[in-house]
Amino acid sequence: MAVDLIQVPYDTALRGVRMGRGPLWLAENGVAERLRAVDPEVRETVVEARPFRAEIATAFELARSLALAVRSARGRGSFPLVLAGNCFTALGTLAALGTADTGVIWLDAHGDLNTPETTQSGFLDGMALATLLGRCWQALAASVADFVPVPEDRVALVGARDLDEPEARFLERSRVLLVTAEEVRSRGEEDALARLEALASRVSRIYLHIDLDVHDPSAGRANQFAVAGGLSAQGVQRAVRAIAGRVPVGAAALTAYDPDHDDDGRMLRTATELAELLAEVGERPRA
Repeated sequence: MAVDLIQVPYDTALRGVRMGRGPLWLAENGVAERLRAVDPEVRETVVEARPFRAEIATAFELARSLALAVRSARGRGSFPLVLAGNCFTALGTLAALGTADTGVIWLDAHGDLNTPETTQSGFLDGMALATLLGRCWQALAASVADFVPVPEDRVALVGARDLDEPEARFLERSRVLLVTAEEVRSRGEEDALARLEALASRVSRIYLHIDLDVHDPSAGRANQFAVAGGLSAQGVQRAVRAIAGRVPVGAAALTAYDPDHDDDGRMLRTATELAELLAEVGERPRA
């Protein structure tokens, strides 16, 4: 049951700042030790960027380095669990898994489906899932070895509730499966996520991405972008179990945790419990 705990402590190319502090905070507060209590085979890695940093260039540099770390983990028969400041790191993890037979299940309050032409904020992280789909940054994404855009019908967005208008329009006409937070709450995780059966039948494994602001702030405030109407801590855990029961989880990530917004430490506990669960359900490839 070996686990590679891979930290990418950057937010908009800055190390240890804002959401970039989240991976470091989780490590400092014992997430690796909690995992080792279940299984002593936990290997820790920190992915670093070069001294010169610019948001776009550094994001792709980190993706390339993360891809190497994830490939190395899987080559040892270990489960890669990524703790990242930004969601854009998903590019590196997905490239390492290979998109030929890998799907993406993306738990997030937001769509991350903007492009440079539609974004109002200019925040690169808001284009993360769009990049995986090949909708933007194609040339730079191709610099990440083995990355090929993932087809829409192998992608599900779960727990979203704060979509920009261009994102909502895209989802209306796309083959990306949208399972809203309201649908999960009203129907229950198992029933709502039964819609993932078709996606699961098309892939050999998934990359499971959890932006911690998929949680309702009552479960702990993940970051400055957290909005009401999300899932409970127990609801996200049930969703993870329901997903892992349908398709192997080849790698997973916990992202976008800013400790400065976690005044009472609830999100620290929520994230740590999720890390333990992901380590439990993650796929161990043959070394």
